[in-house]
Amino acid sequence: MLHQWKQDHESSIRSNGTALKFQSVAELKIYVARLLYENKVLWSSFGPQSLVAQADPGSNMYEVWVLRKLDTIVPNNTKIINAVEANITLLNSTETASFFHFKIHAQAFERHQYTRLDTYPMFPAEFEKAMLS
Repeated sequence: MLHQWKQDHESSIRSNGTALKFQSVAELKIYVARLLYENKVLWSSFGPQSLVAQADPGSNMYEVWVLRKLDTIVPNNTKIINAVEANITLLNSTETASFFHFKIHAQAFERHQYTRLDTYPMFPAEFEKAMLS
């Protein structure tokens, strides 16, 4: 029964955002920008480049960063991927290309949380620019 609950929960997370249909690219961008902003605030507050990490590399704030990656950033990335894929016809070719770079990054970032990768693509700044324009 526990395995079924886990499987059901994982399925609901994976499908989060797939049913969202937006009427305009502006609505899609507002949705995506909010999630990107939340991720960016967490990264700048707790991530490896944060002031806390730079000032005290031995700080236990690293543990907060690990938790926020798993409980917020990875699910937000999944929501973004699902929402954009469900509404990809709203994007122009440049926005679509930047989305695919984000998708590659997000999937590798998630994988890295569970199985260490030596390297993976960093967050594509052009995707953030495309979603904020």
